[in-house]
Amino acid sequence: MKRILLVLAIALAAGLCAFALMRSHRHADAPPGTLLESMPELVWLQKELDLSDSQFKKVSTLHAAYLPECTAMCERIAEAHERLDTVSYGEMQVTPELKTAIADHARIHAECQERMLEHLYETARILDADQAERYLEVMLPYALDFSHSEPEDVHVR
Repeated sequence: MKRILLVLAIALAAGLCAFALMRSHRHADAPPGTLLESMPELVWLQKELDLSDSQFKKVSTLHAAYLPECTAMCERIAEAHERLDTVSYGEMQVTPELKTAIADHARIHAECQERMLEHLYETARILDADQAERYLEVMLPYALDFSHSEPEDVHVR
């Protein structure tokens, strides 16, 4: 079961990496003023949470500033995963190199997860209490690797 959860977490991280990479490339080529068109996730956020213009501007600015950092983190996760994958084959035992790759992968994943949570909480602080609760209810499962759970199965504390 733990192996399945690890595989799901890695798949989620890889998917987020790919999304962030594609998003950052599209964002870099976009002319000024097309933030909403280049980041459709902001449309969901604006509609779902009924954001004021002021809130939307602040959230959009935070989101745009976080994308390059997210892309870099996703690249680090992908590299660590590739290294882990590479060193795990060819030996019939857990080698010191494999132990290092496992530890590096876990450390990088934890750093990225911590930064993602910081970003989510920073965004939530812009919102009113009801909006923040809804935002975190939807977003925390992704940051906490509960991708296998439906949002209603996750209890926000």
